[in-house]
Amino acid sequence: MLRWMLGILGLAGVVIALPLLFAGGSLYWTDAILSDAEGFIHTPKLHIEVDGYALVAGPAGMDGLPDLPQSPVELGEIATLRVNASNLRDGLFIGIASSDAVETYLGGVPYAVMDESSTAEGVFLTYRMNEARETLASPAEQPFWTLSADGVGPLQLEWAVDAEESLLVIMNDDASDGVGVEATVGVRIPLLTPVSVSLLIGGGITLALGTLLLTMAL
Repeated sequence: MLRWMLGILGLAGVVIALPLLFAGGSLYWTDAILSDAEGFIHTPKLHIEVDGYALVAGPAGMDGLPDLPQSPVELGEIATLRVNASNLRDGLFIGIASSDAVETYLGGVPYAVMDESSTAEGVFLTYRMNEARETLASPAEQPFWTLSADGVGPLQLEWAVDAEESLLVIMNDDASDGVGVEATVGVRIPLLTPVSVSLLIGGGITLALGTLLLTMAL
């Protein structure tokens, strides 16, 4: 009876350990291989042409980043996003602002929104076809931006994702119609490394205990 119980516990330990080791190893490999020196995982360079005054995207619309392996524990929502962008024509403006401020600012002109189905292989745009009934003021002169950068590219903007519904806006710096941009988007998740190491350690200990119990049951 005792050996039978030890065998069941040992087998359960091995079964639990294998997914922990696989998830930990996959996350560690992702962090080590795909991340740059600053810990960001980047999309390939995206070439986007917009018939409108702006390209707008939220964090959900930038899911073209490489998929992280499945993890049995929650990685959390704390992440830093980084956009590197160059205008294909002239000067460029990129900024972060609340969704209400962006909708008010762009409410009188047509603009494009990056669709949530966008991937690293392609970008899908949904157009808000507002009638261009007014001259759009220069974006750099607006006071509502949380973060912004403008000028002749390449430009870089980096911000922490928080609970507020913030949007990324890319425009010509003179607020003219028609935006052409080359950009990469990167994400850094600080918990990725400690979670992967914890999974590997936990899986290793569980595997060792399960193996020991199976040995004792034989």
